[in-house]
Formats: sequence, structure tokens, C-alpha cells
Amino acid sequence: MLFNSYIFIFGFLPITLLGYYLIRHKFYQQCFLLLSSVVFYCYWSTTYVFLLFFTVILDFYIARAIAHAKTQQLRKTYLLISVVANLTILGFFKYYNFFADSLDGLAILIGAGQRPLPALNLILPIGISFYTFQSMCYVIDVYRRTSDAHANLLSFAGYVTLFPHQISGPLVRHNKIIPQLESESTYKFHADNFWRGCYFFIFGLSKKMLIADLIAAAVDPLVHNMQSASNLEAILAMFGYTFQLYFDFSGYSDMAVGLGLMMNIQFPQNFNSPYKSLSITEFWQRWHISLSSWLRDYLYISLGGNREGKIRTYRNLLLTMAIGGLWHGANWTYVFWGVFHGFFLAIERFFKDRNWNIIRSKYISGFLTFMLVNIGWVFFRSPDFKVATLWLKKTFLFTSEHSWTIYHIALKHKDRFLIALGLGIIMAFFCRNTWEIKFKPSFKNAFILALLFVICLTYMGEESPFLYFQF
Repeated sequence: MLFNSYIFIFGFLPITLLGYYLIRHKFYQQCFLLLSSVVFYCYWSTTYVFLLFFTVILDFYIARAIAHAKTQQLRKTYLLISVVANLTILGFFKYYNFFADSLDGLAILIGAGQRPLPALNLILPIGISFYTFQSMCYVIDVYRRTSDAHANLLSFAGYVTLFPHQISGPLVRHNKIIPQLESESTYKFHADNFWRGCYFFIFGLSKKMLIADLIAAAVDPLVHNMQSASNLEAILAMFGYTFQLYFDFSGYSDMAVGLGLMMNIQFPQNFNSPYKSLSITEFWQRWHISLSSWLRDYLYISLGGNREGKIRTYRNLLLTMAIGGLWHGANWTYVFWGVFHGFFLAIERFFKDRNWNIIRSKYISGFLTFMLVNIGWVFFRSPDFKVATLWLKKTFLFTSEHSWTIYHIALKHKDRFLIALGLGIIMAFFCRNTWEIKFKPSFKNAFILALLFVICLTYMGEESPFLYFQF
């Protein structure tokens, strides 16, 4: 079920909110919210919802076992069970065919005749990367003694399955959400929170429908036909995808925040104008903040962080980003994208360690950072290295007979694409983001929200999944 669908906006959401507030007992409201989240997931698959609950129950009781374990060795054993079980499930569904194909390619390269592993027709359980990380971090926190084990399975299940962030995040921490789910005030209607929730939801919907999707209508055909694209089209596709991805995912995050606020549940900010960054390090402090902080706290620090010398710090940055790239998808282009960012994070750390400040102009730093991010997105979007290489050649080397023509973008899409791209550039670089705007209740602001909502409805119809659903 998509946030930007009629069935969600006019069916699921009103029923959920009415039930949430009309039920007058916290326990039953929690049960109703959990049931709503299960229904939301079952709309996609009734089979894999059992996998979701297996993860929830496994990690809840393993965390309790860790909390009551008498020896450190027993604590480590329980932690290992959780990590191995979670990563095995995630790895099988998400990466089995990737590694099978990679081994097959290696077998062909060395002359081995038989395929080492058979290909399986696996369907990736939606949201598995997000809910696995959220559930697993709870166990790790209990093991590290940075959090106590929660006593209530209902609250923990509600946290992991909570429908606003169930599919594509943000990756919220249990110690931020579970106390809210256990508070009486969460289940009482608050007009201010509901207003802010409507603001975030409608602005996020507008980002998705009026910018990201209009850009996608032109970018997707160009990427699929990069062989015959002109230089200008390759350039427009690169910048177009950069803004499509940002407004698609930040739009989803805003909608998730809005849905949470409608139920008095506070989610953290996930995007903070990332294209205004002056370095790759700053970019990762602004882009997908919940994931970057998860990778820092549970992977980078576990690898040793910056505690074991400068060389190992650079290594840990590269490994963290490489694994972060692989988390995004089962393709070597994602791994390369992660290594690409990890390399520049390590370079910036190297310069910082020596107090070198080579580029003093913030405009040059901002431009170079933005261009590096664009190059990285080319690999992130491309289905393979062949397309990525061709795309970059056409973008920077002008290797096309029709360098400055636009002939693949249909006329009905071209004008919309250019307007949406221009609007996206203005909003990303020159405007405040949704968290910085103080959108207070007033007749004028209510009219603006209503107008944006109606405009979005006119573009709604065909299913347009959010890009991060595939991860």
C-alpha cells in the first residue's frame, strides 16, 4: 500500500486514525495500531508478514535473555544468535541471487563448466532491510548496556512494525519510539501535532507527486536508452536523477513524519538540505541521517572507529560505506557507490588529520561536493557498470553525434520535466526545508495545504512506488 494512493489516503488512513482516537483505552489502542500496521504490510504480502513477526519475537526474547545472562560469554552467544539469524534471513532473500550470479561469472571466467549455485526465484520481502536493522540494533543496545531490555512485547512489536516507517524508514531507534508508545498522552488527540502532521504529509506528497515523479517520467526512459541518448540528455538525466531521488525519498520521510505526528509519535529528521553540503562528510550528516547514524553507531564503531590509529580509521570508513552500499541493493554498482563515498570520506579525514584546508571558498567546495555526489548517483542508478561508464562519458566527454539535442523525451514530458527540475533546484539550494519552515495554523496556510493536496490528487492514479521501496 502506497502513501500516495487513493486506498491509503481515503481508506486506510481515515479508518486507522478514527479507530486510534475513538478507542479509549491505551492497551486496546496499542493493539489497534499494531493490527493496522499488520494490515498495511499484508496488503503487499500475507506470507512475509510471518517473517516480520519472527524477527520481532526472536530479537525481543534474545534481548531479554542477554539482560538476564549471568556471564559475558553467554551474553555474546545470545548476541551472535540474533546477528547471525537476522543477517542470514536478510542475506538469503536479498543477496542470494547476487552472490550466485557473481560466482557464476567467476566460474565462467576461470573455465569451470557448472554453475556453483542455482538461481532461485526469490521475492524480496518489502521493508526487510529497515525492520531488520531496527530490530537488531535493539539487541545490540541491550548487549552494550546502553539500554535496558523492554518488558512489553506489544510495544516492541508496535515499534518495529509501525506502518509510517515500516517500509522505507526512517531508521528510528527503539529508545525514542517505545517510550512514546507506552505513554498515555500519545493516545490523546493533540490539535497542534495533527496540524503539523498534515503539513508534513502534504508537503511530502507534493515533493513526490509534483517534483520527483515528473522528473522520473523523463529520466527513466533516458537511462533505459542511454546508448542513443545525446550529451545534453545524459547531463539532464544525471541532474534529473539527483533531484528525483532527493525529493522522492525526502518526500517519503516527510510523509512518515507527518503520519507519526497525526498519532502524536515523533520521528527524527532524516534530511537536512543535503545538497547544500560543503564536503562529503557534511553530506552524510545531512543525507538519510537515520541510516548514516546507524552505520556510524553499529558498524563503524564496531569495526574500531577511530580508536586504532589513522590507517585503520580510513579502512573503517571504506568498509562501512562499502557495506552501506551493499545494504542498498544486490549489485556491484551499489558497492562501488559506497566505496566511492568511503574513499572521499577517508580523503577528507586525511586532510583534517593534517589540518590541511586546500579549498577555502565555500562556493567551490559546495560545487565540487555536489558534482561528486552527482557522479556517485550515476553508479547508484545504473543497472550495471557498462551503462554507468557510457553515461559518464556522454556527460563529461561529449561522445555523441547529437550533442545538444533533446529527442528522446516526449514533448508532453519535456516541459513538465524542465519545470519540475527547475523547481527542485530552487527548493534544494535556495529554500528552507520542511523542518525549518514554521508553518503555523491559519486560514491562508490551510488554503495552501488544501490547494497542494488537490493538485496532488490530479496527478494520482497510476502506481508510483517510492524509490527506497526496492531497498
